[in-house]
Amino acid sequence: METTIREYLSSDYNDCIEAFKSNVPDYFASKEVQDFENFLERIEKGKDNVRFFVVQYNQKVIGCGGFADMNDDSLFALAWGLIHKDFHGRGFGEKLLQHRIEQIRQINPEFSLIIDTTQYVKGFFEKHGFRTTKVTNDYYTIGMHRHDMILQF
Repeated sequence: METTIREYLSSDYNDCIEAFKSNVPDYFASKEVQDFENFLERIEKGKDNVRFFVVQYNQKVIGCGGFADMNDDSLFALAWGLIHKDFHGRGFGEKLLQHRIEQIRQINPEFSLIIDTTQYVKGFFEKHGFRTTKVTNDYYTIGMHRHDMILQF
């Protein structure tokens, strides 16, 4: 079973949307589907300063995620990292996170990495050294709280 991580292509759009929707409403609010679609469309038009990747398992796209340089090469933000729900708990999310960290490390080995996520995913990031800096209750939708987190190298 082969896993690869590569740059996002416009032909990956439908698979990424499918993976995203598989995580609604457990990990993303339904109103975020449109936000994610808009995000992918902006990437395809080169309008966002984001490096975006897909995770392929047996040549099928099962997840995606990227990062953005926050304009000083020392602060980066993770963007829309997700794995299709059918493939949770099998290490794909960890591989995607490590890939993004390694890509950032090539730009600057001493950096800070921020993310906003929910209470349902914060444990995953804590396991990898992130710490919560702020919590905003009901940010994404009622009962889905935003956790701003940071990892520093």
